[in-house]
Amino acid sequence: MKKNRFHSRLTGIMYFVCILFMLIGLRLCQVQIAQKGKYSSSILKQVQGKDEEIGERGNILDRNGKQLAFNKRQYTVIIDPSKIHINEDQFLKNLQEIADKKILDLDATFFEKLEKEFEANKKYKVIAKKIDDVTREKIKECLSKIPEERKYLFFKKEIEREYYRKDIYETLVGMVRFTKNSKEKKQGVFGLESRYERYLAGKTLSRDKYYSRDKKKVLPTSTEWMYTNLNGNNIYLTIDNEINYILNDEIKAQYDALNAEEAYGVIMDPKNGKILGISTYTRNPKDLRNQVFQNQYEPGSIFKPIIVASALDEGLIQKNSTFNVGNGSIVKYRHTIRESSRSTTGILTTTEVIKKSSNVGMVLIGDHFTEEQFEKSLRKFGLYEKTGVDFPNEIKPYTTPHEKWDKLKKSNMAFGQGITVTPIQMITAFSAVVNGGKLFRPYLVEKVVDDDGVVLRRNVPKVVRQVIKPEVSDMLVGMLEETVANGTGSRAKVEGYRVGGKTGTAQLSSNGRYLAHQYLASFVGFFPVENPQYVILVMILKPQAESVFGRYGGTASAPVVGNIIRRISKIKNVSSQEVSKIISSNKEIVDEKQDLVLGESMPDLKGLSPKEVMNLFQTTNYDIHIVGTGLVVRQEPAAGKSLEDVDKIEVILE
Repeated sequence: MKKNRFHSRLTGIMYFVCILFMLIGLRLCQVQIAQKGKYSSSILKQVQGKDEEIGERGNILDRNGKQLAFNKRQYTVIIDPSKIHINEDQFLKNLQEIADKKILDLDATFFEKLEKEFEANKKYKVIAKKIDDVTREKIKECLSKIPEERKYLFFKKEIEREYYRKDIYETLVGMVRFTKNSKEKKQGVFGLESRYERYLAGKTLSRDKYYSRDKKKVLPTSTEWMYTNLNGNNIYLTIDNEINYILNDEIKAQYDALNAEEAYGVIMDPKNGKILGISTYTRNPKDLRNQVFQNQYEPGSIFKPIIVASALDEGLIQKNSTFNVGNGSIVKYRHTIRESSRSTTGILTTTEVIKKSSNVGMVLIGDHFTEEQFEKSLRKFGLYEKTGVDFPNEIKPYTTPHEKWDKLKKSNMAFGQGITVTPIQMITAFSAVVNGGKLFRPYLVEKVVDDDGVVLRRNVPKVVRQVIKPEVSDMLVGMLEETVANGTGSRAKVEGYRVGGKTGTAQLSSNGRYLAHQYLASFVGFFPVENPQYVILVMILKPQAESVFGRYGGTASAPVVGNIIRRISKIKNVSSQEVSKIISSNKEIVDEKQDLVLGESMPDLKGLSPKEVMNLFQTTNYDIHIVGTGLVVRQEPAAGKSLEDVDKIEVILE
């Protein structure tokens, strides 16, 4: 009986043990098979970490290597108060040295606060922000005698994006910001920073690292770091900073003088479409658009050469054709169109229509076109489409097919009203008029280069189409030179140079009605006539001159272009056909240099190139010290100061 009972208990225990092992086995299977991933991940988290390396953003430079957007290393200085014992004499002495030498601004209460933070076991304290490499090295020098294991101060590197002359270049170059899609690093949000983001952005490289359980040692793996260049690429612009400086200087001066609402300027090489200078000013500080690419305007009379060129090219008129403008007015579909000048009357040749900027003459030229032909001419000059310039968000022209035009449309467009264009469209089309008839695609970026100087991408001139014959282009060049020599553009004359151009005064409209005495005053010019190298467009919106006459293109904008040409010809050594005048001018300069002796006043050097400065003082004994690149922005002694007892002249360029 007892034996049977023993066997029963033994059997029960065996069953229990078997069931227990089965449960343990099932649990092991669950852990090792079904939940393997979960527990493996948990273990890895204990010993796994990530290393991440982020490359620096590429620079943006002008065509000559002047940095317009670049990176600046900065550091945040951090210490661990929990490890700084009061008996850590050497470390505290070095901190005191850093304070005494004014390397960092550590006030009298700093060390008292540090003691309290030690007692509170705080492990992280920022003691300085945005220090540069020089300051960082000074701090490290002060701490150089402390053993590595007792250096409780460390640096957190940060890269800040810096911009040269933000007031000038912001709407062109753009800026970087954190975005919804980019929380770890900043990216370009507008301008060229945005357009060329994929080239400029630094690369990010990350790698898993494995540690011992106490995380004090890094375990070796087969995927060690391999050197790679993570920096973004540099982009070189077609912009010439020296030319851009002149353009901005002259535009800003006239913008302020006339208390204008806005002002824009563009300089282009007509032989290839390279944009050499961009200038925009507005009274609206919140407007970050670049109006050159993102605003449309009725161009006014600067549009007339395009229509005349098209009419000549199609054989609709001849250079010696005549047009009777009568008493200076014409009625079209019960609408009277008048000349801007009462003196423009009688019979005019094609050249005189341009020279005198005749509205009635242009209406008569427009009558030679059918509406279909007129639209075709506008399309040939690219005025129905974007130019394709490499700037983000270029706006599409507001255009309508000729089938939807009213009867007055063609007549108004002939003299630059009833059609809207962007400044970049206007200068691109005008360049085709004077460069032999080739319409180029404008562009801003010359090349993309990596850190080693290898060119990854190069933009090259692209001819979109031949819009007029070369001989027609030559005709227009002659007409436009005559316009500056003896016509409405006379205020753009430059002594010793042949200049061509066209004035424009577009009356502004609002709610379908033209506003009294509110204009867009424009001038588009080119030089030298014999071989055009520069086309310059200046537009002044709502100039507030005392007289209405002072608000016209010929008075508000033409002198600006003349000043720009005068200054560019000096710094770029543009030769002139009128050699005798240049020789005479040079002789006068030499005579002035010889008369510059001790006791005379200091001349104004602002806007001169280094070469011009050195030439000016080459016959004197002054020590000329020139700092920087570009054109003169500051000088010592100041202009007008006596040169008596002066040995050294300091010149600052920018």
